[in-house]
Amino acid sequence: MTLLGMAAAVAAAVLISLFLGPYGMLVIVSVTFGLALSAHRRNIEIHSDLQRIKEKLGISDQDDFNMPDEEIEEELEKEMQEAQNSTKR
Repeated sequence: MTLLGMAAAVAAAVLISLFLGPYGMLVIVSVTFGLALSAHRRNIEIHSDLQRIKEKLGISDQDDFNMPDEEIEEELEKEMQEAQNSTKR
């Protein structure tokens, strides 16, 4: 729905710019800025809603890429042992 609204707004801005002449480009730029700002605000609202849902469900973001080397080595060794145990059976 947002995409359809954006397309309609851009079409309206182009039509208005045809009637306004030299001020048309200013209208197009201002409408585009307003639409981008609106989309950005909506993204922020969605992000905050998602964070609240995660908190309520007890879901935490795990940053697997910032693990210490020792934890990575332990995880790899554990996976290697599991792979060896599964091939021995």
